[in-house]
Amino acid sequence: MRTAPTARLRAAVAAAAALVSLTTLAACGGGDDGADDGGDGVAETTGGDPGGTVEEGTGDDDGPAGVPDECGEAFPQALGPADVADLALLPDGFPDPPVEATLCITAETVGGSQETASYATDATAEEILAGYETALASYGAVRDQDGIGRPIVTAADGDLDIQVTPQDGGFVLAFSG
Repeated sequence: MRTAPTARLRAAVAAAAALVSLTTLAACGGGDDGADDGGDGVAETTGGDPGGTVEEGTGDDDGPAGVPDECGEAFPQALGPADVADLALLPDGFPDPPVEATLCITAETVGGSQETASYATDATAEEILAGYETALASYGAVRDQDGIGRPIVTAADGDLDIQVTPQDGGFVLAFSG
């Protein structure tokens, strides 16, 4: 049984944070096409327009086209539609979120050894954690803390490490293998 997240999982969460910075920079007009890894090893897989432009959305918040309105607050860096089918590391039969949630962003590091899926939800952190403890029981899910003391759930599928990290308005699933 695991009592602390692995270094690879911590790196995956750090990569997800770097992705947030990269996609925010791209959304603000910085960078070139949003696909460059900026030297940090993180490349966006969905949510970006390779032409560097952002289309206007059709929702109430007038966000980018294809991004659900629910994503606006929790993941303002979402620039286009996301699809969990883009995640090569996602185990077969991996459960859907145990709380009502909307997929906002999927991303991978260069080389594909780490991937993330970011979801917006109105569920509390406790509801997210308790739901994933149950949903990932077959993966040996345990409640833990990340490197900065936030409550998380960690699990594993063979050599694949899984981490669920709640945040304001959503949560991030990180896969590292």
